[in-house]
Amino acid sequence: MRPLFSLGPRLALCAALVREGSPLCDVGTDHAYLPIWLLKTGKIPRALACDINPGPLEAARRDGAKYEVGEELSFRLSDGLRAVLPQEAGDVVLAGMGGELILRIVGETPWLRDGAKRLVLQPMSSVAELRRGLAELGFQVLQEQAVVDGGKVYSAFSAAYQGAPVENGPLYPYLGKLIPGAPHVEDYARKVLRGLEAQRQGALHQGDSQRAAQLEELLSQIGQIYLPQA
Repeated sequence: MRPLFSLGPRLALCAALVREGSPLCDVGTDHAYLPIWLLKTGKIPRALACDINPGPLEAARRDGAKYEVGEELSFRLSDGLRAVLPQEAGDVVLAGMGGELILRIVGETPWLRDGAKRLVLQPMSSVAELRRGLAELGFQVLQEQAVVDGGKVYSAFSAAYQGAPVENGPLYPYLGKLIPGAPHVEDYARKVLRGLEAQRQGALHQGDSQRAAQLEELLSQIGQIYLPQA
């Protein structure tokens, strides 16, 4: 039997957020490394690997055969979740894609508005927009962690539908449910601060002193809460 590969830190965090025993749908699966690993380690009973492009899906099929996952892993050509039925997945992973795309997929999939379903999300960009949009759609982030992979820091989180729009504080779009002092959270906070400082400089350049002042207040609050104090 072929030895099982190890997941990189980013996918390993996603794997940790998947519920044990829950059927999985991995959207944008690429080589299907995540569902293969979860099946081979016995954490999930079955999985559906989806991709919008035939090439990555064929690569996923080859790797599924290579690691002998059998009929527990199915493959589907799908734009987001459009070709997936509600009963086929308990946990849905959307990892390694932009936050705006993740939000589009979640927003256009009515069957995700079910508290029994679980989202596992790992956005590569537009993270604040994703957190804000999910809250407006009624999704609550349940658990969030930061991870460093390939010299870059990312966030991954699980979420479930709660019903009404979720109210959160002003820092929530930027730091989500990350816990100050937890592994890699300081690195993530510094990344957020760099982005907000760039926005503040842009506002000053455009003469928008009100927006610049708002951003300065955000910068101060994040620094006080998430960075070590001398």
